[in-house]
Amino acid sequence: MDKTIIEKYKSQMLKMYGSAKKTATTNVNEPYSTPQTAAQPIPEDSTGKLIAIVTTLRALYPLKKATVTVFTGDYDNMQVVARDTTDQSGRTKEFILKTPAKSISLDSNSTEEPFARYNLLVEAEGYLDNIHLNIPVFSGVTSIQSSNMMLLETAGVDKGPQIFDESQAFGLN
Repeated sequence: MDKTIIEKYKSQMLKMYGSAKKTATTNVNEPYSTPQTAAQPIPEDSTGKLIAIVTTLRALYPLKKATVTVFTGDYDNMQVVARDTTDQSGRTKEFILKTPAKSISLDSNSTEEPFARYNLLVEAEGYLDNIHLNIPVFSGVTSIQSSNMMLLETAGVDKGPQIFDESQAFGLN
């Protein structure tokens, strides 16, 4: 391999990195902070995040345009907290959700759960609905919930939603 090509590439990368570094740095004496957009409020101590990743065919392919609804309460009487549609990678945006304060998990005498429980309804055309119950969301943590959808044509006789109790997987009951 020609060493001049490698050196040219290296110098171009260093030049790009140097110009990117200069534009990103405003004042070296100020602490760095991540810019927040108007749509994303700054999370407080009592908020956590939840992202859904929706796939199909044994989690091989991401499912685009699936509707994901975050809710509390029973499925028949749900209180909708947030809703989003998955992108081409099968992911939703980050849902910012209310949780108990972090300090509760540090108090050994506390009888309150240090997390909030949320539910997800995942719907997509041509697929059985998935319902995920009791997803734990902790303060200051981003929880990721995967949901693998089953085609309606392979579902057999039962066309009702598939229900998954996530608290059993983590021994939260």
